[in-house]
Amino acid sequence: MAECSGSLYGKLKNIPDEIETLKKNTQLFIDLLWMISGDFDGPINAQVHSLHVTHRVTSILHEAAKESEELALLLENLSANNSSSTRRKWSAVVSVTKEKGIAERCRRIESLKLTLQLWYQHQNDARLRRVEQQLSKITHSQNAVQTSMGLLVLGSNTAIVKRLDLHEDPVPSLKGPLGHRRRQPRRNAAFCTCHPSGSSAYLSIYSLQLFYSQEISHLPNCHHRDGSTSWSCGVRALSPKIQMMVGIQLGGWTFSMVGRLSPHNVVDPEESPAFIAIHEASEALRLLGPRREISIQQPKYWLEASTSDGLWVSYLKPISVELRMQEEVRLIFDTLFRNLLEAFESGKASPSDHRANGATLLHDFVHAAMDCVSLHEPLYQILDDIVKLLVAGNVDPNAYMSGTGKFKTPFYCMSLHLEYPRQVQDNKLDGILIKHGCDTSQALQSWAKVPHYAELLKKNYSILEDHDQYLAYLVVMRKSEAELRRLLIQNKIDLKTKSPSILSLAVGWTSGLQILLNAGANPNDAILVAIWEDHLPSVELLIDNGCSLFGHLHQKNDVFFYANSISASSDMVCLLTQKLADRRLELVQAASREPTETCLKRHGRHKQQHVKPSPEYNAIEIFRQLEAHKVQVPISLWPYHHRDMTCALAKKLYSVGFCGIEERDRNGISPLVKTLIHLESPGNSNESILLAQWYLNKGSRLPRSWTYVDFLDRFRHFTDSVSACVWTTKESGICGPLNVFKQLHPEGVEQRDRCSCWCSTSGCIPVAIVLRLGYWGLTKFTNRQRWLFNLSRYSSLGLCLHKDTFADICRLEVFDRLGMVHTCSHRYHDYGVGDECYGGRGGGDDNNGEREEIQEEDRHLKQALDSYLDLYLSLLCAHTDRFESFWIAWWIALEYFLPFEVDDTGIYLCHPLKFDSPCDPQRYDKAQSHDGYGPNVEAITAFLADCIPQINSELREKFLGQFVSIKGEALAQSARFGWR
Repeated sequence: MAECSGSLYGKLKNIPDEIETLKKNTQLFIDLLWMISGDFDGPINAQVHSLHVTHRVTSILHEAAKESEELALLLENLSANNSSSTRRKWSAVVSVTKEKGIAERCRRIESLKLTLQLWYQHQNDARLRRVEQQLSKITHSQNAVQTSMGLLVLGSNTAIVKRLDLHEDPVPSLKGPLGHRRRQPRRNAAFCTCHPSGSSAYLSIYSLQLFYSQEISHLPNCHHRDGSTSWSCGVRALSPKIQMMVGIQLGGWTFSMVGRLSPHNVVDPEESPAFIAIHEASEALRLLGPRREISIQQPKYWLEASTSDGLWVSYLKPISVELRMQEEVRLIFDTLFRNLLEAFESGKASPSDHRANGATLLHDFVHAAMDCVSLHEPLYQILDDIVKLLVAGNVDPNAYMSGTGKFKTPFYCMSLHLEYPRQVQDNKLDGILIKHGCDTSQALQSWAKVPHYAELLKKNYSILEDHDQYLAYLVVMRKSEAELRRLLIQNKIDLKTKSPSILSLAVGWTSGLQILLNAGANPNDAILVAIWEDHLPSVELLIDNGCSLFGHLHQKNDVFFYANSISASSDMVCLLTQKLADRRLELVQAASREPTETCLKRHGRHKQQHVKPSPEYNAIEIFRQLEAHKVQVPISLWPYHHRDMTCALAKKLYSVGFCGIEERDRNGISPLVKTLIHLESPGNSNESILLAQWYLNKGSRLPRSWTYVDFLDRFRHFTDSVSACVWTTKESGICGPLNVFKQLHPEGVEQRDRCSCWCSTSGCIPVAIVLRLGYWGLTKFTNRQRWLFNLSRYSSLGLCLHKDTFADICRLEVFDRLGMVHTCSHRYHDYGVGDECYGGRGGGDDNNGEREEIQEEDRHLKQALDSYLDLYLSLLCAHTDRFESFWIAWWIALEYFLPFEVDDTGIYLCHPLKFDSPCDPQRYDKAQSHDGYGPNVEAITAFLADCIPQINSELREKFLGQFVSIKGEALAQSARFGWR
């Protein structure tokens, strides 16, 4: 202790540049005092001093600790600036009061130091004498035990001889004083090496927190597993940063309570300047235009692969970030570095600051840095400087952040952001964190079996240093065939380990893969890694060695699903598809060699015929027949078919012989319908529309017996996608979901159902279903407006709607604007006002009474509905030569003269129209009011007469441009040629 604390406080006034060192040594002195005081808290039988001596030394320790802590607080706000100006103006930096206070504290601690040194030396001497006495007693005890055991053995032998002579049970009786004595195991007096862990909890009430720690537990094989168990509770105030704690220590034969008042590093992130600086940097990154330009969530583009296969595949197109964008991002991180440095130097924050749940500044910074992973290469130096700043001052870079799920270290949080191959390649933060001491063991345990982690391991060998298979991993990553064969011969490689699999690290090294496969490695361990790294030779080698194509990661997932999820290349899709075709032919050939000919005939697969299976050719039934005949079928021939079909996969399957795209499953659902059902899955709409278009191009359609309106009513996600964007091309054609909508049913988009509702004259049509699928909320209403105003253009570009169709659409829109209630025969749940929605399906007798009652209530509105329709037809005759302009002007007029009602709850949210024309409907409404529900004929007629001549092509384009969805239109532009 004397060596640790000597010369720390001398000449304080003349050494301003050693303030930080003085702070650290003061804290070290405090820790030393607590360590010494711990010697007096152990079991009484381990102490070498009397009770009054213990009390005396304890009081000295507490006084010294108090003085040291007060000195630490005095030093907390002193500047550590090492400039010459600070040396010259030391008196200005340290006030006279602080100088006297520090000097006084130093003198008091120095006076206590000698006393503590003498007591500690006395304690060590007494402890040594005590140890010698204990060793002597142990020696005598062992001698006594040996003597007793010798007597016991002699007595036992004598008793056995006597019992043998008397033909009695030879088992000796162990009753007596020696019979119950057992040799006690010797306790290892070494320090605990199992790294005991504790858990804690807290209750936060604004800036006041109540916290407690539960226990300290040791591993079962630790010699100290019966040691102390501590309970503590306390109160912590975030401002000022002070905590008060009362602890209860249980262990051995002692019970003690310790109370103290001390500083802490838990802060309020909304008030801490360091946390605020990181949050502001994250917000600045978010506001830098489209976030996806610099973030890990890079967009997918539908592009034709430059291969001989000519497939349409989805892949992540590398984005070349503009130099201006790079400079803006660099400026954000430069500003963050300066703000953090200023906060730390001013004493307003510390690198060790953390939230109540343990989240440190490094945790928050990792999340911000991973939002621009594509720019890590040019930002490497500033990222390294910030991490270095955040772990300065012996800050633990592996602090755990508690909460839901696992306790997360900064490195583990970084690994959560890696989802695509390019992200792993661009990421440089992993090397920076490892460089500054971040532990990777937690991430290794959690992600070792995840395919993308293999590439991260290859980049950072040090992650595997503590693994018992590290030598084998190193040999594989260095691609040394001779060393790999030697380790296999010496049986030093565990081929069954999964964390990580050594075979997965050999992907990309085909000769090493073959060596490991020949040695018995499981090819299933590396197939997903090979697909992730897009290494075709490795994938082909693994499949040829019996790798299964199904059942990876999850029971229902397969290699095709995984390849699609990571946007694998066209070549990868082609290879996997060809291997699937080969496997299915092998399955049929295996069936043809066995007595299952009846089964093959039933499914049209006679063994003499040339087999050309379809995607749904009952392979599962053949597989079951083989199993029923006790035929051992390899697991690699498991015939499970890909459930998440993609356009590229369907094209390749079709080209290798799987041509039955019209075959239905046991539920009577065709692949086309299944695709539109799958459209309801988030994130799969674009792929599903592309696949549906391919099925349509091959001649697939919905059955004629199906009512198109009912189909659209059932699959709302597809219908919503039709109105979610303006689906037109520069080549004057329709595309995307709108093109699928046009081709989907053999009878076209004007097929009518048997609806007897007043919303239509002779039945509902598909175009009307898209229009009326709900208009609650701003998004729904915007989609409704987009569909309504663009219908005339859609018709001219290929949708081909008749005059009667537009009249029915007009009738439906006026019907809804008047607030009338639908009584349509098909299912309709989310339409109507309040509980007056009619949800019947079919027009049975049970619903006739309700329908008639509703229509009777709306009878007075029907007259207004007919009046509006008559006015529409009358004005259409006058402007039939300029129908597109007439259609737009008509709905602009009704937007003013017959708007949707907005009630107090705000159910109907109207999107204000932007119409740059001198014609204002309000100017034509002279009375500014209108009695009844009928149309204001004069005002509407006058407005259309003046407005239609002004709506030229330029104004029409500008008006319709307000309905273009920026996000959807960008997607349409990138996908259009693939959908046509």
